Amino acid sequence: HTRYPLVTGVQTCALPICIGGCIAALALAPYYSVTLIDKDAEPQNKVGESLAPAAIRILKQLNLQHLLSDPRHIVSQGTLSYWGSDEPTLIDNLKNPDGFGWHLDRAYFEKQLREACYTANIHTIWPAQLVDSTKTSHGWKVTYQHNAHAHQLISDIVIDASGRHCVFARQQGIARHQFDKLMSIGFTANLNITKNVAVISHTDDSWWYSAPLHQNDLNAGVYQQKRIFSWYAEPHIIKAAQIHTPQALLQRAQHVTGLGALISQLDHSSAALHPMLAANSSKLESCSGNAWFAIGDSAISFDPLSSQGMFNAMASAMQLSELLINNGLTHTDNRVIYQQQVDKIWQSYLAHRALYYKMVS
Repeated sequence: HTRYPLVTGVQTCALPICIGGCIAALALAPYYSVTLIDKDAEPQNKVGESLAPAAIRILKQLNLQHLLSDPRHIVSQGTLSYWGSDEPTLIDNLKNPDGFGWHLDRAYFEKQLREACYTANIHTIWPAQLVDSTKTSHGWKVTYQHNAHAHQLISDIVIDASGRHCVFARQQGIARHQFDKLMSIGFTANLNITKNVAVISHTDDSWWYSAPLHQNDLNAGVYQQKRIFSWYAEPHIIKAAQIHTPQALLQRAQHVTGLGALISQLDHSSAALHPMLAANSSKLESCSGNAWFAIGDSAISFDPLSSQGMFNAMASAMQLSELLINNGLTHTDNRVIYQQQVDKIWQSYLAHRALYYKMVS
């Protein structure tokens, strides 16, 4: 049974970490003692992740803007959109007041954030599996499995940053509502092109996205770029297509408006299929409770069409952190204020989502 030394007499616990958890920990660490718990010993690889230009504001607040200068993160020159049209519209990041966005090496970015947490002397525990959580008069008693042994941590508040699984919130019996059934399946391949432009294209019953990836596994002088091609549709559409090989998905992609030129420069032998993943819009029934809060995808998950998933994780982590710093951890209004903030973001997201899908209905 452990209670770690506290900076200000109170402790916060974020689990598992992901990007939002690290951002919250780094923002809170100068004011409170923070413990990060994660089930993974190393960040898991996720491909096709983009970061909105506005994220640089958050990283500057934490003095971490240099992380995006690493060559593993590809500067996004913009997006060619065939959304509702056979003629492309260039969404040019040069016009964005925050500058360019990024096609992230997601696992490496999480590793960078973990290193920043080490540097900030934030207590970290991984790999560790959340077993149980109980609210007591002394705070939350969090039980976790680490190195084949059960341990306990007493924390004044808990921040759930566990993504769509929202493991802590589910332990509290909080329901999660899905607003659609969108799924994705994709493949990666090597191409003989150099432009760092994403492509998005709509079909009759689905849509496609392609973007460049970090190319550490390419042979110098042979290929210039590795890309992800992702197909987004309802699960019954994807299952009916019976995609069992990358070639099957590649054949479907080559007939999509805007993707043909990319496919023509693709090395078919390098194509690798990626599994089907959830991409739906969903929301916790309540994103805050008795001394606990959910951030990022744990609270609300967005359709990838918005390209706001990672930015929302970072932004919600900062919003919550500022609230806890300004009001203190135990202020009775924190729960209500944070829920109102999340609800406002969610309603704005739903309105924008409806507008975009109406353009192609």
